[in-house]
Amino acid sequence: MENNNIRNSSYEQTLAGVTKDLSDLRANILGKLSREILILQAQKNALTDDIQRLQSQRKELEVLTVAQQGMNQQEIQRQQWIEQLAQAITFHLKNDVIVTNSKVLSDHSENFEQLMLNLDGAIRATFQSLQRDVDTYQRDLDDQMQRMYTQRQQGELMLSALVERIDEYLRRSSGDRSGGGYIAGNPPINFTGTSGFAGAIGTNGNSTAPTAPNGNGNYNQIQIPTFHSSQFRQYDQNDTHPYTGDPTEPFNSLESEPPIVQPTKRLNDWWVGFILVLGASVVLSLQNILVRVIFSNSNILGIFSFGGLIKPSIPNSFILLLLRMLFATPIMWMVAKFIFRVDVLRDFQQLLTPNRRLLFWRVSFSALLQFASFAFIYLALGILKPSLAVTLFFIFPTVTVLMAWFLFGDRPSKERWFIIGVIYLGIMLTNNILGGIKPETWGVISAVSSGVAFAGYIITSQACFKQLNPVSFTSINFAIILLLCLGTLPFTLASISLNGSLVFMCFLISMTTLGGYLLTSFGTKLMGAAQASIISASGPVFTTFLAFTILGDKLDPMQIFGVFLVTGGVGLLSLQNIYKKPAK
Repeated sequence: MENNNIRNSSYEQTLAGVTKDLSDLRANILGKLSREILILQAQKNALTDDIQRLQSQRKELEVLTVAQQGMNQQEIQRQQWIEQLAQAITFHLKNDVIVTNSKVLSDHSENFEQLMLNLDGAIRATFQSLQRDVDTYQRDLDDQMQRMYTQRQQGELMLSALVERIDEYLRRSSGDRSGGGYIAGNPPINFTGTSGFAGAIGTNGNSTAPTAPNGNGNYNQIQIPTFHSSQFRQYDQNDTHPYTGDPTEPFNSLESEPPIVQPTKRLNDWWVGFILVLGASVVLSLQNILVRVIFSNSNILGIFSFGGLIKPSIPNSFILLLLRMLFATPIMWMVAKFIFRVDVLRDFQQLLTPNRRLLFWRVSFSALLQFASFAFIYLALGILKPSLAVTLFFIFPTVTVLMAWFLFGDRPSKERWFIIGVIYLGIMLTNNILGGIKPETWGVISAVSSGVAFAGYIITSQACFKQLNPVSFTSINFAIILLLCLGTLPFTLASISLNGSLVFMCFLISMTTLGGYLLTSFGTKLMGAAQASIISASGPVFTTFLAFTILGDKLDPMQIFGVFLVTGGVGLLSLQNIYKKPAK
């Protein structure tokens, strides 16, 4: 009996010891879990404070931006993205904390060893996921805040320059009233320091027509200049020295200068820009003539016969495009580096990062569309007269409007429908729809296909311009098109027959491409994107004139009338985009 009592007593002591150990283990684990929960809550509070600080900074930026010129659509989208990101972070952290708390509080009485293993795995996975998410959000927030800070600085500098001009104009006006000096209408205050050539028709309310009238180049983007505070004269209310120079130029001294008639300077700049854009249209029209000469033997200026170097076909179009891009791509990269001061290689490396992979595919898709547009227009120029091919190619503004309606809900107004009808009527008259000799069917299909592909390129490129410098976009596009041309070599290798004349002509085509790009860029900067797009609509007229002058290609009066109808319609469409009203 005593042995049984001794065994029971020993058993109870052992049981009590095990119970105490389990209680201590439970208390330790609960303590550790409580500390982990407190750490998570502290991290959540820190992130909440950061979000509130970012929201306050965003509100300050909104006030500054609205005071300057109103918020544009791009800034609204970025701010909405930041708000959504902050809400997602808060929601994600709350869910993680709630799930962790519920697991700890509801399952701690079950199998203890299994709970510890499961809880440890869950916490590790949660922390790893949180770490990845926080790292990703931090990188994105840093990028966005850097861009917003840069735009804020640019906005402040532009506003300072605008105040500088207004102050200078008021001082000069006050001096004119008192001294009977120069009397004229109010000079326009036209600050174009950040003008960029958007280059699309119908993509949004402020878009303008592209300035690549023949579809043979992306000549509708210019670099948005970067402003530095050291480049501007600081505004001083006590300064009585008039400043009549360009506020985007460095100011080296405060010495008084003789007053310059600013409206005359702006008018001269506008005319210089007009001449440059008009010259770009002529150069790009000349490119169409050169392509036509390559495919068809022609009587040049009625003096000698030259051309017909290769036959018009899709493989030969690829060969011509390959030779052109072999010259144009490296030269374009050098132009971007030494003229526009853009580091294209750095931008391309950033495109390859995981967080910008979607942008890389957009750029690649736009290059594919432009590659198709090039190939089709070359085939069309080999089959049709240059004036007919380019006029048919100018179907792309109407396709852009329809694509914008289908993709973005930008319904065309009644005025736009009328202008689209005028363009199509001009295309039908150019192609002798009412009678006479009608052009080759495959040539018409190729020209129209080129216009449709170019319209798709315009739509996709607009999404890329919001995140990528237009000059870098064009240079990278050229490189991708060159790679696509090299990819067609297995299918075109058998038909390649190179000669010196063909290579030289392709070099001239590449020079017209780059010349048109530079003239358009600098001309647009001087006269404005909206007006430049109207001038660039003259592509069919100049192509028709050069084809008649150089090649002796003649059109019927009705066809010439159709060419002018298409040109006028595209110009009206560009003008209508400036004063665009929402459709009812």
